[in-house]
Amino acid sequence: MCGRYLFKQDEDDELEEWLKNLDVEEAKDLSLHVVYPSQKTIVLTQGLKPMIAQWGHVKWDNKGRIINARSETIASSPFFENHLKKRRCLIKADGFYEWDKEKAKHLVTDASQKPFYMAGIYDEEGCFSILTNEVRTDFIQLHNRVPLMIPSNLLNKYLEDGDQLLEDFRKLKQNEMKWVDQSIQQRLF
Repeated sequence: MCGRYLFKQDEDDELEEWLKNLDVEEAKDLSLHVVYPSQKTIVLTQGLKPMIAQWGHVKWDNKGRIINARSETIASSPFFENHLKKRRCLIKADGFYEWDKEKAKHLVTDASQKPFYMAGIYDEEGCFSILTNEVRTDFIQLHNRVPLMIPSNLLNKYLEDGDQLLEDFRKLKQNEMKWVDQSIQQRLF
């Protein structure tokens, strides 16, 4: 699954409200467009409260970061299970980037062109990872993993009871995604 995601393409009233609730000094270093692993951005925690967090949990051997976690195995992972139980978050995105077998970069968005929320977990140090799921749509043509997306009407439910209801969230109908080859688009300009 993705190694970059698109946080915001356009102006957003919700984002403006979040920024008002964050420390101005910390907000200076935020990535608010294309977010790369190890960059800081905004995630939503209990009560849909915005928090600044860094993408990727530091690995147990301090050699790199874990940016994604498999939703199928996270509850039994010694590294992640406590985060799932105590510290769930949501990551708002307009899209994410994926590379195909020929290493062509694609921008993946919801077919409705609306932003979506990806399930995540975070730790005491303010690092987060995105939960992934097995693909059950035609997105399988591009990749076999997709972010675990939480419908807007269930955001608080995931933050409150996501550890107990994770299997139910995994079984929800997956968003229809569309993708555009970015390498073709870049060559046009």
